[in-house]
Amino acid sequence: MSEITGAASAGGIRVEVYPGGALSSLALDRRAMAQGSRALAAGILAAVDQATAVANQRTKAALREALDGLGEDELTLLGLNQDMAATERAETTTPDSWRA
Repeated sequence: MSEITGAASAGGIRVEVYPGGALSSLALDRRAMAQGSRALAAGILAAVDQATAVANQRTKAALREALDGLGEDELTLLGLNQDMAATERAETTTPDSWRA
């Protein structure tokens, strides 16, 4: 199985995270650096939040498939709550090689 991650980019900021939000990569270009420290920090946090939602949705789908019968309560206890908008983003960015 491939490593599960989520990515997001905006305003010259690109992040990639593992499920739960652990940062695996961060890239900043000139646009990001020109924002000032507060805007840059807010942009990084927003990108991490978005990427985490995608990674969590991908993890949730993998868990459902691997552990048939796992319910919403168990997934919530694992911190993998469903966000329909994030599910849609994750679905549109999931590589075809991961699809059954």
